[in-house]
Amino acid sequence: MENLIDESGTFAVRGASENSWCTIAAYACPIAEKKKYRSILKVLKRREGAKSSDEIKLGQIAETNYFKFLQDMNELNGILFSVATDSGLNYEQLVKTHQKEQLASMMENIHEMKYQSGKEAIKLLVSQMEHLPAQLYIQLTCQIQLMCSFVDRGICYYVQRHPNALRNFRWKIDQKDPQKKSAFEDAFEKFCPALLQTFSLKKPFPSLNWCDYRPMEKYLYKTGSIPGYLLKKFPHLQDKEGFNIQKIIRDDIEFIDSKAYQGIQIADLLASGLRKLLHSGYEENEKAAHLLGKLMVQGTRGNPPIELLTFGSAKKVDGSLAELIKILKKSCKPMIKK
Repeated sequence: MENLIDESGTFAVRGASENSWCTIAAYACPIAEKKKYRSILKVLKRREGAKSSDEIKLGQIAETNYFKFLQDMNELNGILFSVATDSGLNYEQLVKTHQKEQLASMMENIHEMKYQSGKEAIKLLVSQMEHLPAQLYIQLTCQIQLMCSFVDRGICYYVQRHPNALRNFRWKIDQKDPQKKSAFEDAFEKFCPALLQTFSLKKPFPSLNWCDYRPMEKYLYKTGSIPGYLLKKFPHLQDKEGFNIQKIIRDDIEFIDSKAYQGIQIADLLASGLRKLLHSGYEENEKAAHLLGKLMVQGTRGNPPIELLTFGSAKKVDGSLAELIKILKKSCKPMIKK
């Protein structure tokens, strides 16, 4: 399984008007389909008169050609995940409060750790994370929420349809500067494990008891081996298997230059396409919502397939945007295979 990730927008704190959307998107697909999505991208570039070696951005593409690209992508077995946040609602103080709550969650189980060296390492990590700039914290949180969304819904989707695709998980994330590690990459590598642990405490990931998870055996906690910090919170997991989310995400992950990897170019076009939809930027917004929605899988508990993340100042989505999100929801793939 290959997961291709890129973002669109700056993830700034409050300073712009509301509806200043930023998106992070992941296109997940069986590795066997790499040749197919590369062919689709090549056709899109040819339609736009670009070379196959060129990197093409959404702003350079005619709307009709972008829609044809989405239609072609819908012929594949990949699915699209996305987290979006409105910078106009992300006041710095609210972001900092959210950050403090996450830090408290990371410290919550430190007393249960056996070794003092481990306790000191967590304390140091919390101290460093406390000083992350708000903008970087927003992007980092959205990124990890996106990856958890795949574990939450993507595995359930594929175990019913293409279980053998779950033997390995490869994550390819857009690299902004091939010459040096960015502040985001550094923060991701440093803080990702602790944040993933915090997320797993809040929401254990589901499994379908009628499906065969043996292809992803190396990513499962065996019965009786689920970590104590999870069992204390969720004692009903005592006799069940569980996902080792850190291994799923960290086992094979790479920041890679989009110019050198066509899969990241696909993720860029999809992330930009969703952001443009949230800004109602198409001539045919409803058609765009339908085509993008067809690439997605339904959300949990009746939620839309795109996750709208806020850092404290929630606001109901209404008007034309609410209608477009309804189209996404109506058009997306069902979770349960009939």
